[in-house]
Amino acid sequence: MRILLLLAVVMTARTLAAQSDTVQTNPRARLFVARGCSDCHAIAHLQVKAKADVGPDLSSAYVDVPFRYGVTLERFFEEPVGLMRMIVGVHIQLPRAESDSLVRLFRDLYTEHLARQDSLVRQARPVSGGPRSSDP
Repeated sequence: MRILLLLAVVMTARTLAAQSDTVQTNPRARLFVARGCSDCHAIAHLQVKAKADVGPDLSSAYVDVPFRYGVTLERFFEEPVGLMRMIVGVHIQLPRAESDSLVRLFRDLYTEHLARQDSLVRQARPVSGGPRSSDP
């Protein structure tokens, strides 16, 4: 019953989105939005908001999927689990080239996240002025 309710919410959100989609989409997220993924999922790192906040933010999908499901993102698109089995397999039906593009997008987002973290670590400077072990 929950699955049917969720599917009804997704379909309603998709219809409303088609009627009022005036927000400019980040070019990197066009496929994600065009295939209806943003009906349920956001990508905060690309400023893509979900139309109905029912799924997790996918900014970290490249590492989150293996953590949650124990399979790579590539494998998840090939053999989705849970509710996503129905959504990806029946409702969205992503061709291999499109799922590969989404995997690249999520991998790139993760790589950019790591680069930002590395940059922050490099910019951090040690705090000085504290007691030193050589002071009496």
